[in-house]
Amino acid sequence: MNDSEILFLSIGILILIAIIIQYFLWKDRMKDKNSLNHYWQKFLESESNNNVRDLKFNGEKLIWNKYLKNEQLEKIIDVVNSRVKNYPTLKKLANDAYNKKLHYDRILPQSGSNGGIKQSW
Repeated sequence: MNDSEILFLSIGILILIAIIIQYFLWKDRMKDKNSLNHYWQKFLESESNNNVRDLKFNGEKLIWNKYLKNEQLEKIIDVVNSRVKNYPTLKKLANDAYNKKLHYDRILPQSGSNGGIKQSW
């Protein structure tokens, strides 16, 4: 094999690895998208049954789902905050939900702006 064949083979292997990685990332995103409704229904069921263990489990699954809607996050925050005093095991979920809310509410920089920085002049 000469140098150009080795170069093309190396580039081909890197492209193949990149395609495989993208496939697995896509598969993971689709799993998140498809499981959102399932975990949401289980979360609501856990709330109505006051099942703290399932509430925590399903809440964590929802918090880390990238397709979670803001309205759903607000509901999670309300449900967890109303129970965290009586059930300290929900404290981590309350913190995670709060941090997710901060992430949703952050100021994003736009073209021609000051980068999302608030100025006090």
